[in-house]
Amino acid sequence: MKPAVALLCTLALLACASNQQSSGPEVAVRLAQTNSANDVFYFAGPVSIQYQLAITNPTNQPLTLERLDLQTLGPGAYSLRTAATPMNLKIAPNGTSVFNISVWGRSHGGYLTATEPVTVRGTAYFRGPSGSFVRIFTENLSQVG
Repeated sequence: MKPAVALLCTLALLACASNQQSSGPEVAVRLAQTNSANDVFYFAGPVSIQYQLAITNPTNQPLTLERLDLQTLGPGAYSLRTAATPMNLKIAPNGTSVFNISVWGRSHGGYLTATEPVTVRGTAYFRGPSGSFVRIFTENLSQVG
């Protein structure tokens, strides 16, 4: 009896989680690192990292990016601070808007570590005429090239 109840509870939680992810329009968020000078990552310490954020809005309504949270996952050439970044970026309807952003990270230092890829998980908080929604995305950023 207990395993059946546990299974039903798990299925109910998964259904709720999948419903939350599918709410809101199908907005695509892409992150690309623009500074590829990995010689900066040879030394341990704070570094400024530049990204290009591309947001595709397939709807016919304008959207506003209100907040962006970036966090590194696992090892890599650098790690990011996890504080939220408030924003007020307008995304035009039926198109893609591109923004340049800069964040502070911490280089781990070392010859081999400087070229390790960095995995970044982002959480983008949007507001539109029909309500607010969240998009979670992951990018694997190469440090070679």
